Amino acid sequence: MLFSLDRENFIKFQLKYAREEDCIDLMFSLKWPEGYQCPRCRHAFFYQISTRRLPLYQCRSCHTQTSLIAGTLMEGSRTPLHLWFHAIFLHAQPLGVNARQLSQAIGVTYKTAWLMSHKIRHAMTQSDSGKMLSGIVRVSDSVYSKRMVPTFDWHPQEQPLLIGSSDDINGEPSFIVVKHQSKASLKDRFDCPDPRSFIQDHVHPDSIETTVFTRRYGPNMNKKLAWMGYEITRWIGMIYRGIGPKHLQAYLNQFCYSYNRSKSPIYPQLLADCIASRRITYPALTRKSLSSPRSLQRVRTWPRPSAAIR
Repeated sequence: MLFSLDRENFIKFQLKYAREEDCIDLMFSLKWPEGYQCPRCRHAFFYQISTRRLPLYQCRSCHTQTSLIAGTLMEGSRTPLHLWFHAIFLHAQPLGVNARQLSQAIGVTYKTAWLMSHKIRHAMTQSDSGKMLSGIVRVSDSVYSKRMVPTFDWHPQEQPLLIGSSDDINGEPSFIVVKHQSKASLKDRFDCPDPRSFIQDHVHPDSIETTVFTRRYGPNMNKKLAWMGYEITRWIGMIYRGIGPKHLQAYLNQFCYSYNRSKSPIYPQLLADCIASRRITYPALTRKSLSSPRSLQRVRTWPRPSAAIR
């Protein structure tokens, strides 16, 4: 099933970007779209030093040297630039790619592929982090990896979610935000996280008063949002064979990133976002819990809500 939807395009892409030299011009234009600027003094002229794998650019004014990958997601990486281009291309596909598939496709170790994948998800997260839901906003609770069990207790694999959307003129979600929530204050698996923190953090102030919140069951259920948990579970299960709670939020961010850009080619935007994103190290990725945003720390039990937040 590896890359079954776009294998031919991937092979063409590999041939187009087969060496470092094939990537340099595109990388330069994306890093400095208005032309070279010294990171220290903003001077516009440079000397090029070509004695390394990737060229160095030395400012003619202050003599500061910088490289193409300095200040980007790839900074400090020993992985060749063209392999980064291949990895980003595969993550931009509709289904994405897991670390084992990536390892086989571009010829790196599993650990390197895992690190590259999480760095790319970090760039996705950074790209969408400042965007707020606006206009017609709807919010619903949902569940990742819901289990059909005859008990009120949470199954260890089940994770509560809050999903918000900005609807288009046809009432379809055009931009979504999905956040993992804590189970700590929930009475049972039918209880609901308090949506007020989510709304405060992710809804534009002009739309807060008109935000509509509904539960994942009942006559007012918003099926598109409530059932999105099933879509996420199916996608993660099919590609990644399931994800634990620690890194779940990173995969939720990837799902949102792809969904929000599904009407246009994702690769050019993802490549630009990876270049604009600052590096994140392996210790930082493994140390922090990506499923514990600020909203998780403020969750309270929410009484059965009315149809709208006022």
